[in-house]
Amino acid sequence: METAKYIETKGLPAAKVKRAPVLTLFFLWRLHNGPHHAYSLIEDIKSVGFLQCKPSTIYALLASMEKAGLLKSRLDTNASHARRLYETTPKGWALLGKVKARRIKGLWREFVTFLLS
Repeated sequence: METAKYIETKGLPAAKVKRAPVLTLFFLWRLHNGPHHAYSLIEDIKSVGFLQCKPSTIYALLASMEKAGLLKSRLDTNASHARRLYETTPKGWALLGKVKARRIKGLWREFVTFLLS
């Protein structure tokens, strides 16, 4: 996938991106508006109804994105038990902007247009 190749060159491990390019971009977008914990992101994915992933897949992807500097996290100890909150870094938001600027092309564009129509 073209998006996977582009993200791969920006520091995120190729194996993670090739399995989850849509999730990678979704998380960068979703976490830009404020921090969320992984469970919240899992619920977001379920509500979209498009992707089904194991929680372990989500946690592994978030860890890879954080290691690549696309996300940052902190422990939230305000709840009954500590939770890790994730948010997009400037590097992550810049990457999403670059992917957006390249515009969606070809079959992927047709597919997204179909979904939105």
